[in-house]
Amino acid sequence: MGNKKGKKFIDFKENFQKKTKLIEDLKVLISNDLKFEEKENIFKNIRRKWMNIGKVPSHSAFNLNNSYNHQVKLYYDLIYLNREFKEKDLEKNLFEKKELIMKIKKLNNNANKIKSYRDSLKIIKRWNFLTGPTWQNLEGKLNEEFDQYVKQIKDSKKEYLINKEKYVNRFIEDKKSLVDEMESICEQDCGGKTSWIKKINSFESSKQKFIDIGPVDHSENEELWVKFKNINKKFLQEKNLFFKNLKRDYSNNIGKQVELIDNLKKIYKKDKIPTHADLQELKKSFINIGNVPFKKNKENRKVFFDLLSDCYEKIGDNISNKKMIEEKNSEKLKGIINEIKQNFSKQDIEDEIQKLSEIDVSIPINQLNELSVFLSKKFKDVGHDQSDIETNIMKIKSSLMSDREKSLAKMKIKKKIDEIKKQIGQLENNLTFIKSGKSDNSIFDSVHNQIERFNKDLILQKKKLSHFI
Repeated sequence: MGNKKGKKFIDFKENFQKKTKLIEDLKVLISNDLKFEEKENIFKNIRRKWMNIGKVPSHSAFNLNNSYNHQVKLYYDLIYLNREFKEKDLEKNLFEKKELIMKIKKLNNNANKIKSYRDSLKIIKRWNFLTGPTWQNLEGKLNEEFDQYVKQIKDSKKEYLINKEKYVNRFIEDKKSLVDEMESICEQDCGGKTSWIKKINSFESSKQKFIDIGPVDHSENEELWVKFKNINKKFLQEKNLFFKNLKRDYSNNIGKQVELIDNLKKIYKKDKIPTHADLQELKKSFINIGNVPFKKNKENRKVFFDLLSDCYEKIGDNISNKKMIEEKNSEKLKGIINEIKQNFSKQDIEDEIQKLSEIDVSIPINQLNELSVFLSKKFKDVGHDQSDIETNIMKIKSSLMSDREKSLAKMKIKKKIDEIKKQIGQLENNLTFIKSGKSDNSIFDSVHNQIERFNKDLILQKKKLSHFI
C-alpha cells in the first residue's frame, strides 16, 4: 500500500516489513551468546536503521512501536547484568539526554517558529529511539523537562501562526538591538589580552543571539543581515590584527626571558659571588616581562627560578664561610685587646697594633673607643702631653678603622680644619680693627693668644689628618 505526499512517495508496506525485520533481529541479538562490544555495535546499528525508516500504516504503528520498545527494554535488562557496563552506559545516556535538552531549549529562541518545530521533530525522534535509560531517580525529571520544552515549541508555533506579524516585528527589533550591541562592543578599546578575551566573549554572545533568531519575513531583514556581516568582518579584522601583534610581542618577550636566563647562568658560573641586590634586580626584570604563552612562560619560569635558587644557595654558602672566618677573627681580636690591656708596654704597643690591623675583620666602634680611652690614660700616666696622646690615638685608630669609618673621620677632621682657619681669619681681621682704633694692649694680646691656640689646634688636626692620607 502506498501514498503520495507532494513528490515524495511513501511505501507504507515496505516500511512495515523493514521494521518487523528489525524487531526479529533484536530478538535474535538478545538470545545470541556474543561479547558485549559486538552486541552493542549490532544494537546501535538496529536503532539507527529503525529511526531512518519512514512511516508505517497508522493502524499498525502503535503495536509495532510497543513491540520494538519491549525488545529494547529486554536488551537493556540483559546487558545491565554487567554492573560495570551498566554504570558506564547510564552515565553516557545521561550525558546524551542533557545535550538533547540543551538543543531543544535553544530552539525556543529562534524567530522562525515553523523551522523550530520541524527541527524539534528530529530531536524528539532521537530522544525516543537513540537514547537509552539512565538512573530511575533522574529519568522522570529529564523526561518532564524535555516534554516541557517540546510543549513550548508547539505552543509557540500555534501562537506564531495566529500572531505572525507581532512576532516578526518583535524579532526585527531584537535584531536591530543586537546589531547596535555588536557595533558598540566592536568600538570598545582594549589594551591587553584579558580585555580582548572579554570583548570576544561579549561579541560572540550577541552574534549567536542574532543567528539564533534566524531569517525573518520582513523588508528590513536583508538590510540588517548586511549590516551584521559588515560588523562581523570588521571585528574579525581587528581581532586578527591584535593577536598577530600579540604573537610578535610573545616572541620578543620570550627573547627577553631567555636573555635573563643566560645572564643568570653566566653569574652562577663565575667565581665571583653575586650580590643579593643583583639577583633581586634580575628577578624584578623577569617578573615585569609582559605577555608570554602560558606553556612557554611556565617552562622559562621554572628554569629561571631554579637557577635563582642555586645562586642564592651560593651566596648562602659564601656568607656561612665568611661568618665562620669572622667568628675566628673576632676571637683573635678579643685576645689581642685583652693582652694590650693586661700587659701594656710602650715598647711592644706598635707590634700589638700591627697584629690588630692584620686581622681581616672590622673592630666594632664601641670596642675601638674603649681601647682608645684605655690607651689615652696609659699614655698620660707615662708623661705624654695631650697633643701627643691625641695624635698617637688617632694613628692607632686609623690603622684599625674600616674604610667607611676612615672616610667619615677624614671628613670630620677636614671640617674641623676649615672651622679653625675661619676662626683664625676672623681674629686677624679683628687685629686690623684694634690697631686702627688704638685700643688697649690687653685686648691686642688676648687676640694674639687666641690665634696662637687656634694655630696649635690646626697643627694637631693636620697631624691627625696625615694618618688618613
